[in-house]
Amino acid sequence: MKDKLNHSQWNSLRITVSTFEKNLRRAQAWLDGMEETGTFYERKLHLSAKRKDQARKVIADALQTVLQLGRWLDLPVKEENAASEIRGTMSVSWANLLDNRAGKLSRYGKVHPDLSSELDPIIEQLAEMALHLSAIIDGTEQEKK
Repeated sequence: MKDKLNHSQWNSLRITVSTFEKNLRRAQAWLDGMEETGTFYERKLHLSAKRKDQARKVIADALQTVLQLGRWLDLPVKEENAASEIRGTMSVSWANLLDNRAGKLSRYGKVHPDLSSELDPIIEQLAEMALHLSAIIDGTEQEKK
């Protein structure tokens, strides 16, 4: 099958199949009981045993098909550094945080005149922390001795 694709087509399929596999494995982790507990959220999967079993079967079948397609396409195993994901999510968080300073909240209605002085320093501190973490992961932040 690989000989019927140009490089761009093959690469698009590689990315799509890889992303789908990651999503399947994440769903499998939720089915296997993974939970998240943060300061302001808890994430749990609430499904009946029957629905979990059905989902596990679909995931197993999908992973088998992904494996078969990967062989047909001669897809290599690609090691991914989680640092890329951390950098990316921190960059998105930085932008989202800055978009929630008081002045920007006016798109949702009138903003209290004192909000900027109370909220913006905290939001800007969190945004700076996100950027700082991204720089540490990226290696552009100098190590402190």
